[in-house]
Amino acid sequence: MKMNSLKIIAAAFGITMLTAGPLFAWGESNPRAMAMGGAYTALAVGLDASAANPANLGLSKNRSFTLDLFSVGLSVKNNSFSLSDYNEYTGQFLTDEDKNVILEKIPAEGLKLNVLTEVSSLNFSIGRLAFNFRGLGASKANFDKDPFELLLFGNAVKSEVNLSDTRGEAYAIGDGALSYGQSLLKWQGGELAVGATFHYLYGLAYEKIIYAEGGVATTDEGFVGDGEMIVRSALGGQGMAFDLGVALMFRNNWVFSASWQNIYSKINWNKETEELRYTFDMQPITFDDMADEDSDSLVESSDTTYSVAGFSSTLPTVVKLGIARSYKRLTWALDWEQGTSDGASQAITPRLSLGLEYRLVGFFPLRVGSSFGGDRGSIYSTGFGLYMGPLHLDLAVANNGSFNPSKTKGVHFAFGMGLRF
Repeated sequence: MKMNSLKIIAAAFGITMLTAGPLFAWGESNPRAMAMGGAYTALAVGLDASAANPANLGLSKNRSFTLDLFSVGLSVKNNSFSLSDYNEYTGQFLTDEDKNVILEKIPAEGLKLNVLTEVSSLNFSIGRLAFNFRGLGASKANFDKDPFELLLFGNAVKSEVNLSDTRGEAYAIGDGALSYGQSLLKWQGGELAVGATFHYLYGLAYEKIIYAEGGVATTDEGFVGDGEMIVRSALGGQGMAFDLGVALMFRNNWVFSASWQNIYSKINWNKETEELRYTFDMQPITFDDMADEDSDSLVESSDTTYSVAGFSSTLPTVVKLGIARSYKRLTWALDWEQGTSDGASQAITPRLSLGLEYRLVGFFPLRVGSSFGGDRGSIYSTGFGLYMGPLHLDLAVANNGSFNPSKTKGVHFAFGMGLRF
């Protein structure tokens, strides 16, 4: 049964790898936005407006020229365990009370893992136009709670393991974006602007578990079970997406901003489109059978990869509303975000973000922020900038679920360097 065991392990590893891919989240590599909790819809100017709200390019406060030399962002989180949990229980003898505590940390819907990334370089804006080039990705996976209960308590407590709630999606995309903003109306102390962004999307890779069913039942003597999993994948494609925005600026530096991201999006995957179908049928197997090297016939399994016709995927549509005000030394911003559909980087649950920036010294802005809801839960962030003339360096870090890094269930990081004129 060694070969069949290896196939089962390989299939489980394949599901796990879906969580290691990158994310889709425009603006994830923006350190100022991350440090302010993501409350950036009304604050973004220059090339930053492309990811937040293109209408801001049409406002008079927009900078004449901005250039990002490079920026990078990374987010990794789960919905169950923190670093302190790992340190407390790893390598320790677990009592029944410990096991119950660990199991209770996993919600009924299972263990969720998210990985988000973004890398960009040589983005720039000139007046009302902005050009952005990014490498993007998104991954999201959900694992059933049953296997963890079996692992902790054994088959005496958990006799059946269901795998039907296992889900996963991951993709990597190159994005070339052109944004334009236009002032429509000006009055004493106020201005109205609109804007739009066109994205050319180059699909690099895509994987999704489109079907998973089955499980394993344990008895006092052994195991029995069956299952099937189908994974769809592609290694190339192309598509487009559109964003729209509107912005209002009033006297005393009040700004109201609204954007509709991915109002239309579609990626046609047409290169090396395949599906992997893995099945196994485990006849009643005793523990004596497992020790018998001639017991392979008790587990029938197959894995077949076949070509499929091209298919398409969409990006989650997101509505963002923002308000911000700037004083001499202090800037604050508030954002409300709502996704219209679940996706690898977005949920339909609303999200609220608040950010503060304080400049005790003009060249050294300090930032803090927090956000709640959505698919990421609570996030607490901080960061700073170092401005040496037109050269801007920015850094941000954030934790999921707690101010205390040891209690966090996820970490977020962004760093960027660019020129602002």
